[in-house]
Amino acid sequence: MNLIVGPVARGDNFWDRPYILEDLWSNIDSGTHTLLVAPRRVGKTSLMFRLLDEPKKDYIVLYLISESAQNAHTFWEMLFEAFTEDKFIATIEVKAKKIYDKLKTIRINEAGIKGIKFGESDSVDYSKAFKEILKSFDSDKKLVIMMDEFSQTIENIIKHESVQSAEKLLAEHRSLRQDPNIMGKITFIYAGSIGLEGVVSSINAVHSINDISSVKVTPLEQKEAKTFASHLCLESNITIGNDEIKYVLEKIEWHMPFYLQLIVKEIQRLYRRDPIVNIEVIDEAINNALANRQHFEHWENRLHVLSKDKKSFVIEILNIISEHKRLESKEILNIANKYNLDEKVRKEVLHSLVYDGYVNSEIDPKVYRFNSPILRIWWYRNVAN
Repeated sequence: MNLIVGPVARGDNFWDRPYILEDLWSNIDSGTHTLLVAPRRVGKTSLMFRLLDEPKKDYIVLYLISESAQNAHTFWEMLFEAFTEDKFIATIEVKAKKIYDKLKTIRINEAGIKGIKFGESDSVDYSKAFKEILKSFDSDKKLVIMMDEFSQTIENIIKHESVQSAEKLLAEHRSLRQDPNIMGKITFIYAGSIGLEGVVSSINAVHSINDISSVKVTPLEQKEAKTFASHLCLESNITIGNDEIKYVLEKIEWHMPFYLQLIVKEIQRLYRRDPIVNIEVIDEAINNALANRQHFEHWENRLHVLSKDKKSFVIEILNIISEHKRLESKEILNIANKYNLDEKVRKEVLHSLVYDGYVNSEIDPKVYRFNSPILRIWWYRNVAN
């Protein structure tokens, strides 16, 4: 296992999350469509690539990241093109003539095992084309379609196109999932680093996803985190004691693989100069990690999509928590009133902050804290002051 920070972990670099993978495959086997619930930097894309790289015997897996799509047409075009790539068409062994017969009304000039040729691209209804291909899907294997950053796509469409277009896309997906010609042979997995529930709730469209089951990517358990950290150090030729591993875990608190990889990477840099690991070295490694803005700046940049009042509300909340380590619900209510945010909006924003990995209220439901002291310190140094 190579020590990597940021890129998708594949092959030998993937740290197995067996329980989460089992939950995903359990849903897939039962034909249950899934929302993979995970904020940024927790390894959701690595999990999806594990499904892609090592599918079960009777499954074919397709992966698409649609974060850049800013309108519904572009989303359908991206999904359709991913589905009709030469290598994928060859893999699924569809009956190409059957696809052609279904799609000839939208000016598809030629369909064969090597792909599909279009006439005038502007005339192609990609949404219709994709639906017809799914209905015509003819294989002895079941199909799993994974759509990464789908929630970001919906948010983009709301912002750059219209609420109506976002509602229509969500309704079309629900229709696909419930189509009797598709059910039983195709399963959808949706994922995103922002909460899909929060996005659809903001446009009163929760009903469009109430048929999807959630699988949550949780932090590593204490024992698993210790094993992971020890393994990272071993693979990086770092000699470290159990007490030092325990100290690292205490400092990180939110045991996501990204934070462990980040700190061990900085320990490795220091270790090359002086091969010793103690509390002082770990503290220095953490400070060095915090100095790398690119590892954390998305936590601030993510808030730029919010309206002025919502953004001011969120930043004030996070600033206070970063300084005082906690903030009670009643104080949050007072801040919301300050920005004239009603109860519904306040709850939606708080839900998003929890889902997106900023804060939690797990110890006391009336008190919010940063998920990780590492993120809290970074926010205090770089945003609050």
